Parts: sequence; C-alpha cells; structure tokens
Amino acid sequence: MSREGRYPKLGIRSKNEIAKRISSPRFPYRDALSLLKDVSMNFDKYWHDNKKESEPEKEKYVRSAAGTSLGLLLSLINEKILAPSDELIPDFIYGGLEDRNHIQAAFKLLGKQKSRRLISMDIVRFFEQINEKRVFYFFYKKCHCSKDAASLLARLCCVPKGPKGSRGSEKVLGRGFATSSRLSVWCNMDTFLRIKWKAARLLERHDPELVVFVDDIGVSASNVTEERMDEVYKNLESILEHSDSNQALPVNPKKKKNITFAQGAEHLGLKLGRNKLTPGAKTSAKRDRVKNALQKNITTQERKKLLSKKKAYYLYKKQLQAPH
Repeated sequence: MSREGRYPKLGIRSKNEIAKRISSPRFPYRDALSLLKDVSMNFDKYWHDNKKESEPEKEKYVRSAAGTSLGLLLSLINEKILAPSDELIPDFIYGGLEDRNHIQAAFKLLGKQKSRRLISMDIVRFFEQINEKRVFYFFYKKCHCSKDAASLLARLCCVPKGPKGSRGSEKVLGRGFATSSRLSVWCNMDTFLRIKWKAARLLERHDPELVVFVDDIGVSASNVTEERMDEVYKNLESILEHSDSNQALPVNPKKKKNITFAQGAEHLGLKLGRNKLTPGAKTSAKRDRVKNALQKNITTQERKKLLSKKKAYYLYKKQLQAPH
C-alpha cells in the first residue's frame, strides 16, 4: 500500500465541518457546533489529573475529562472521525481499536511453528512522546485537513506535559483521553511499519510475528538463537529511536525480554505456550489469593465478593481458550 493510501482521507476544512462530522439525528449540528465553541473557550476547566491512576515518579499523568463537555467532544471525535478508519490500520497493531484486544495480540505471537522465542520492548512514556505538532502534522499532511481544522483537532486532544498547571511545557497527547490510543498509532504508523518490515527480513524463514499493543511491542520466532533475537532487538530499538528525527520513541532497557516459550515467556500479562494462552504469573497469583481467602473464616458478604472474583478468573481463562 502506498503512503498516500495508508492514512484516512478526512479532508476536514473547518470547525463547521468538524461539527457536521460529529453530529447525528440525536445530536444535531447546532448542538455539535455549540459544544465545539464551549470546549474551545473553556478547555482547561474540563479536564483534570487522575491522581489515583497517575505515576508522577515515572512522569506519567493520566488525564480525565469524564462527565464534561470535553469528555463528550473527545468521545465523538474518537467515534465519528477516528474509529471509521480502523480498517486501514495493519493487523499487527492492537490496543484501543475496534475488536482488537490484548488476547488477540498475544495469540498472534504463538505463530505456526514450534520452538519459539520472544523478545519484548516497552516504549518509554509513549503518549508523552507525541506532541501537539505531531498530531497537527497527522491531520494536516496525512489526512489533508485544512490548517485551521488540523490545529483545532490537535489542540483538543493535547494537554501540557507534566502535572496540570505546568507552565511553559510543550503540549502532548492527553494520556487517558478517548482519542489518544488511536492518535498514538496514526502518529507513528510509518515507524511501526518499518519495525514490522525489518523484523520480517531479519527473521525470514523463522515464522516471525510482531505485535504492537499501545506502547508494548512483542516479536516471536521459531528455531532462532538468543543472539539472533538480540540482533533483532537492537535493530528495532534503533528504528524506534532514530528513524524519525521528529518523533523519537525511546525504549526502556529494564523491560527488555529475550526468552523462549519453554522458559515461561509472557506478554501482555499472558503466558505463551504451544498453540495456547494461559493466565500470566500476576493473574495466577491473584487467583490463588482468592482461593486461599475462601478457605478462611470470613463473612457472608466477603465470601460473596470473593466468589464473584473467582468466577471472573474462571471466565477469563475460558476466554483465553476460545478461538481468536
């Protein structure tokens, strides 16, 4: 597919056209335009830092616009403008997309051949790496929107880096905003395709599989040495960090994995086996704690809650066994 046909053909020219795109019989154009004007004037009033979900020590701040005009607007942009183009996103990319989840991503890594090995990579502060200029570039250059429309869409989807109230900080994708998962994919599509192609070339005839799930990247192959997979890791790391001078995606060396399936390889919280997935170590440990707690002398209410959790773990395990 050519680069021209790789991206959504949005062609949005103005604020009025954005309003038309997000309107519906239940949400008329005039209401949509009024919503856009309201959010544009009061943007900072409509979002806050979710302190429970944020990790300040890692410079990760989750933003929430739930229950506000901004939250409604972002949901509409995500649903009406971004989601319809999911079919253009290659099938090795998962996370935040329609009908593409972490179970499907992990299942793809199982491949078709035996004796598999996994390498996994984690992009550092993924959403914080994608600034407002990059989002503008996507809408303007890739989707052929007008400068005004692209600028407005980018402003609506980005907030200053760091805790709310940070002054002089560049604006980046709002971690936790409805639009961020899809935009993070589109803003890095060329880079993700490069690592896919590179892995396929380096692991030719080894049944390679590569999946991207938000900021987690996994590559698996059969009958391949640890040294070869280290070489693959270094090549992909270089592409992520250096192939696009305007969008570096540094990886966290502490989260690097190079392990065989037989040694207990896990990805996205799931243990990878021969043609099957099972719950990973953390999920299994939580399930065991629930089982142990049920053996103790507890109240009826506590038992009811624990039985509900036990059932959820059982259903999750069944889900892993279903066709993907």
